Amino acid sequence: MPFADRVESNASAARAAAGRLRHWLLHGPAQLSDGRHCGGVAGRVEGDRPVYVYAEITGYFLHWLADLATHETHELLGERARRAIDWSTRQFAAGRVPPTRVYLDATANDWRNDAVFFFDLAMLLRGSIAIAEAGIEAPPPALLGAVIAQLAQFADHGVLRASRPLGPDVALPRRWSTLGGPFLLKASSRVALAQRFHELPAPLRQACAHELARWSPGAANIPLDQLHPTLYFAEGLLLARPQDLQPVGELLARCLALQRADGSLPEADVGSPLARSDIIAQALRLGVLLRQENALSAPSDAQLDRLATALLARVDHAGTIAFDIAAVSPQPNVWCAMFAEQALRWFADWRDGAPSGRIEALV
Repeated sequence: MPFADRVESNASAARAAAGRLRHWLLHGPAQLSDGRHCGGVAGRVEGDRPVYVYAEITGYFLHWLADLATHETHELLGERARRAIDWSTRQFAAGRVPPTRVYLDATANDWRNDAVFFFDLAMLLRGSIAIAEAGIEAPPPALLGAVIAQLAQFADHGVLRASRPLGPDVALPRRWSTLGGPFLLKASSRVALAQRFHELPAPLRQACAHELARWSPGAANIPLDQLHPTLYFAEGLLLARPQDLQPVGELLARCLALQRADGSLPEADVGSPLARSDIIAQALRLGVLLRQENALSAPSDAQLDRLATALLARVDHAGTIAFDIAAVSPQPNVWCAMFAEQALRWFADWRDGAPSGRIEALV
């Protein structure tokens, strides 16, 4: 097949797959439509039944809805956004903070529910503001105030803590999500952005600024370790300092050097056979943005095509995508679906010469 025909075919396939993902996310089981947790957005779905809902992914969902303003009717987006905002408002009523993961089976146990995470609350704040900025649905000030008040508790003498145990005897496992690191720049940059919409406490603003000052020097050479949080860092740096295209491109190039024959990427630079769908989508989104901005360090056409091809192979006819397609029983994953929909839609638009990706829209 001639190169021009391959490009057209890849863009067409990407646009079709993005449409299937979008339909599943908007009309399938990803967002609960009834019951006690109506409006909450699931992380993982077993069959047609969500396993749990939680604030981080509900925030992603609101942010993703905002990016769809030119693709879906405001009536549909507004209805889905109102559900999500109403659920969030109920969760934070009377000063409460919801469990990290709200399992629909009340007997389920999860160590994450022994703590609150800065990242999760930051994503909910950003999504709530993004949907308002898109002119789709304004969250109640009480919700924003409650989330910001919780976020402020993570500012510790000018430094952001990644997690807060919910009791003096809680010992959290040593994970990247509990220990903090460069990935927090994705969260802190989005919280800092909220200042233009809602006043932030000075200690919180200062701690977010500290994250940028701490991690932006030497950004191209930070350890890769786990690629998922590393790419979170790259996304945060792009938002906080859009002029830092070169180091972001160099960091992405180090990730793409690990690309496998099928175009996928490993979970970690060493020691992990897992090829996660969300990581492929993250890399594709960043690559498309770098190409749109004409960054000298941006990936090549061939590298982006390989990422898109790898991601396309994971989207089934029903519009679902699994976190790990090699699992014994792959289950639809909601945040992977949002990342993949956005990545493939942006890729198709870029390939068609009508780039639509925006740094601020990165879910």
